[in-house]
Amino acid sequence: MNPSPFLVVPAMLWTAVAALAVLAVLVLFVRSVRREPEPASDAWDPFGTGFPVIALAAVAAFTVAAAVRGHFSLGDTGLGILWPVMAATALVHAAGRRGRSWPRWSGAAFAAVGAALYGSLPL
Repeated sequence: MNPSPFLVVPAMLWTAVAALAVLAVLVLFVRSVRREPEPASDAWDPFGTGFPVIALAAVAAFTVAAAVRGHFSLGDTGLGILWPVMAATALVHAAGRRGRSWPRWSGAAFAAVGAALYGSLPL
Protein backbone atom coordinates (compact mmCIF):
# COMPACT_ATOMS: atom_id res chain seq x y z
CA MET A 1 0.00 0.00 0.00
CA ASN A 2 1.42 3.35 -1.02
CA PRO A 3 1.17 6.11 1.58
CA SER A 4 -0.88 9.15 0.75
CA PRO A 5 0.96 12.39 -0.07
CA PHE A 6 -1.29 14.02 2.52
CA LEU A 7 0.61 11.99 5.13
CA VAL A 8 4.07 11.94 3.55
CA VAL A 9 4.47 15.70 3.10
CA PRO A 10 3.52 16.62 6.70
CA ALA A 11 5.75 13.80 7.97
CA MET A 12 8.67 15.14 5.95
CA LEU A 13 8.08 18.69 7.21
CA TRP A 14 7.80 17.46 10.81
CA THR A 15 11.02 15.47 10.41
CA ALA A 16 12.84 18.53 9.06
CA VAL A 17 11.72 20.65 12.01
CA ALA A 18 12.67 17.86 14.43
CA ALA A 19 16.13 17.50 12.90
CA LEU A 20 16.67 21.26 13.08
CA ALA A 21 15.66 21.24 16.76
CA VAL A 22 18.17 18.51 17.59
CA LEU A 23 20.91 20.30 15.64
CA ALA A 24 20.07 23.58 17.39
CA VAL A 25 20.40 21.94 20.80
CA LEU A 26 23.76 20.46 19.85
CA VAL A 27 25.03 23.82 18.57
CA LEU A 28 23.84 25.56 21.74
CA PHE A 29 25.64 22.97 23.84
CA VAL A 30 28.90 23.33 21.91
CA ARG A 31 28.73 27.11 22.25
CA SER A 32 28.12 26.90 25.98
CA VAL A 33 31.05 24.48 26.44
CA ARG A 34 33.36 26.82 24.54
CA ARG A 35 32.39 29.72 26.80
CA GLU A 36 32.75 27.74 30.01
CA PRO A 37 35.55 25.21 30.51
CA GLU A 38 33.26 22.86 32.43
CA PRO A 39 30.12 21.35 30.90
CA ALA A 40 27.09 23.57 31.17
CA SER A 41 24.69 22.74 33.95
CA ASP A 42 21.68 23.54 31.79
CA ALA A 43 22.63 21.15 28.99
CA TRP A 44 19.88 19.31 27.15
CA ASP A 45 18.72 16.18 28.92
CA PRO A 46 16.23 14.19 26.82
CA PHE A 47 15.08 12.44 29.99
CA GLY A 48 14.45 15.67 31.89
CA THR A 49 11.40 16.73 33.86
CA GLY A 50 9.01 16.86 30.89
CA PHE A 51 10.00 13.46 29.55
CA PRO A 52 7.20 11.33 31.11
CA VAL A 53 4.41 13.54 29.76
CA ILE A 54 6.01 13.88 26.34
CA ALA A 55 6.65 10.12 26.13
CA LEU A 56 3.09 9.28 27.18
CA ALA A 57 1.68 11.61 24.51
CA ALA A 58 3.88 10.02 21.85
CA VAL A 59 2.99 6.47 22.92
CA ALA A 60 -0.73 7.24 22.87
CA ALA A 61 -0.63 9.01 19.51
CA PHE A 62 1.49 6.32 17.83
CA THR A 63 -0.61 3.48 19.21
CA VAL A 64 -3.89 5.03 18.08
CA ALA A 65 -2.61 5.95 14.62
CA ALA A 66 -1.00 2.55 14.03
CA ALA A 67 -4.04 0.68 15.33
CA VAL A 68 -6.37 2.67 13.09
CA ARG A 69 -4.19 1.92 10.07
CA GLY A 70 -3.92 -1.72 11.15
CA HIS A 71 -0.14 -2.13 11.06
CA PHE A 72 1.06 -1.91 14.66
CA SER A 73 4.39 -3.68 15.20
CA LEU A 74 7.02 -3.47 17.90
CA GLY A 75 9.77 -2.85 15.34
CA ASP A 76 8.10 0.31 14.07
CA THR A 77 7.33 1.46 17.59
CA GLY A 78 10.96 2.26 18.44
CA LEU A 79 11.40 4.82 15.68
CA GLY A 80 7.81 5.98 15.83
CA ILE A 81 7.98 6.89 19.51
CA LEU A 82 11.60 7.52 20.50
CA TRP A 83 12.45 9.93 17.69
CA PRO A 84 9.41 12.19 18.32
CA VAL A 85 10.12 12.20 22.06
CA MET A 86 13.77 13.12 21.58
CA ALA A 87 12.91 15.80 19.04
CA ALA A 88 10.22 17.30 21.25
CA THR A 89 12.49 17.57 24.27
CA ALA A 90 15.15 19.16 22.05
CA LEU A 91 12.66 21.66 20.64
CA VAL A 92 11.39 22.70 24.07
CA HIS A 93 14.94 23.01 25.40
CA ALA A 94 16.17 25.06 22.43
CA ALA A 95 13.19 27.39 22.66
CA GLY A 96 13.71 27.83 26.40
CA ARG A 97 17.41 28.64 25.95
CA ARG A 98 16.63 31.49 23.57
CA GLY A 99 14.50 33.28 26.15
CA ARG A 100 11.15 32.21 24.73
CA SER A 101 9.15 30.18 27.17
CA TRP A 102 6.74 27.78 25.51
CA PRO A 103 3.71 26.30 27.25
CA ARG A 104 4.30 23.03 29.07
CA TRP A 105 2.05 21.14 26.66
CA SER A 106 3.97 22.22 23.53
CA GLY A 107 6.53 19.41 23.78
CA ALA A 108 3.82 16.80 24.27
CA ALA A 109 1.85 18.19 21.33
CA PHE A 110 4.91 18.18 19.05
CA ALA A 111 5.76 14.61 20.03
CA ALA A 112 2.16 13.47 19.60
CA VAL A 113 1.93 14.95 16.11
CA GLY A 114 5.19 13.33 15.06
CA ALA A 115 4.28 9.97 16.56
CA ALA A 116 0.82 10.07 14.95
CA LEU A 117 2.36 10.84 11.56
CA TYR A 118 4.87 8.00 11.92
CA GLY A 119 2.15 5.68 13.18
CA SER A 120 0.03 6.48 10.14
CA LEU A 121 2.79 5.68 7.66
CA PRO A 122 3.89 2.14 6.84
CA LEU A 123 7.55 2.25 7.88
